[in-house]
Amino acid sequence: MTEGHGIRTVGVCGAGTMGAGIAQVCATSGFSVVLYDAFAEVLPKARERIEQDTDRLVQRGRLDPEARAQALQRLQTAETLEALAGCDLVVEAAPEDLNLKKDLFSRLAAVAPHAILATNTSSLSVAELAAVTALPQRVAGLHFFNPAPVMALVEVVRAPQTAPEVVERLVAFARALGKTAIVAKDSPGFVVNRVNRPFYGEGLRVVGEGLADCATVDRAAREAGGFRMGPFELMDLVGIDVGYAVAQSFHQAFAGESRFRPHPLQREMVLSGRLGRKTGRGFYDYTQPAAKPEPLPLPQPHPGPYAVAGSTALARELAGRLRERGFEVVELAGPPDRALHVAAAFEAEVEDRDRKRSLVTALDRHLPEDAALLVACTNAAAGECAGWVQHPERVAGYATLPPLADRKLLEWTAHERTRNDPTPYLAALGLPLLRVGDAPGGVFPRILAALVNEAAFAVGEGVASAPDVDLGMRLGLNHPFGPFAWADRAGVRAVAGVLDGLRDYYGEERYRLAPLLRRARWLGRWPHA
Repeated sequence: MTEGHGIRTVGVCGAGTMGAGIAQVCATSGFSVVLYDAFAEVLPKARERIEQDTDRLVQRGRLDPEARAQALQRLQTAETLEALAGCDLVVEAAPEDLNLKKDLFSRLAAVAPHAILATNTSSLSVAELAAVTALPQRVAGLHFFNPAPVMALVEVVRAPQTAPEVVERLVAFARALGKTAIVAKDSPGFVVNRVNRPFYGEGLRVVGEGLADCATVDRAAREAGGFRMGPFELMDLVGIDVGYAVAQSFHQAFAGESRFRPHPLQREMVLSGRLGRKTGRGFYDYTQPAAKPEPLPLPQPHPGPYAVAGSTALARELAGRLRERGFEVVELAGPPDRALHVAAAFEAEVEDRDRKRSLVTALDRHLPEDAALLVACTNAAAGECAGWVQHPERVAGYATLPPLADRKLLEWTAHERTRNDPTPYLAALGLPLLRVGDAPGGVFPRILAALVNEAAFAVGEGVASAPDVDLGMRLGLNHPFGPFAWADRAGVRAVAGVLDGLRDYYGEERYRLAPLLRRARWLGRWPHA
């Protein structure tokens, strides 16, 4: 039981939902537990919740009845802080109030002078809490995800004062609970909450700019990205007021960094009292039965033939997919120098904007007058590409990243001068079509690129290792891939291309490349790979 961590008895301060969940997972993992709360009346409720949850585990066959009985025997509740004196580890799970936690840590240091003191905070400075104790080297973060008995991830957070031995013991303790531990530097949001900020931020910007509505953004996230929920569904579930407060906290903690700027839509929703599921209305209306999403259109495809132009992985995948579906395909690695006898051309230069312009203009010169020119809008808007050519009315766009096998839809767009319907040509790829507004990155590629960029900033700043970031995003948030693995699948140069397009389009530092991602683009792979 104490192998590698030396912990037998765990104290938990705070008997709310998170504290009770931490107490439960510790007790069912064989540790003696003392659950304390300053409000004695909540303790019976917490114990009752643990009894009910463990009973459900028994009914589902996930916990032996005898093991449940022993776990409940190991769990005791306490109305005084002094009851924690004999604990080897004390996990603080009090409300996210800095002054409250500082007072608690100063008292815990006196009550349990030999214990490791860990905070379950998701946003406050561990170093600041450690500073109020006599032995700050014994203080660390131990961030469980909600619900604690279910979620597999724990973030072990090292403050500047934290002793390496304490980090090692907490990692071993987390493993004894059956959890996967990742180690993070003490910085705002640690790993998971920080790296995930663009998931909400870019979704809000897309809607705020009128490029798509909430349902379209969520659908693109789910069906193009494979996320279980879209950003607006998730914000409604968590509480829009909670998300807005977190966004303000990040923006302040990072000294006004534009990547973390809250969006006016959040403030508007909070002021109007539309806070999500808990108020019945948020970005969606929960007072009415949820409408089943309409199937996306998939028109009869044009018989072709088609050209695919570009030397990228996306170009190769597009050509292969069209051939698999029985269409004649002309592949072009670079700009054509002779007439192309095709019905439509897919331009797929998603890595370099200068090469893209050369390719688009050459295609326009050599295509028949009635042919469609379908540009990859990952790194440039369709309208911008149309401004480069003699026949802007033929230009429309699509936004995706490899591998196409991961995509259940294709985002597409038109611009102000598009005259012909591009959907029969796009339908040749066999993916249902989702229309979005005209801006670089569409929806899913834009969200993915921003996630990868934030992960690269975090690793470059020493917050965590790239493998731990990937692990954290998969286990802590159920992302289908970690951002570094995702960038490998899509191509780091293609991901960087999305950010180049966004930075050029908006003229904002928000989309500047993290130094680590910039180096990865030079190499064509991550420097740590």
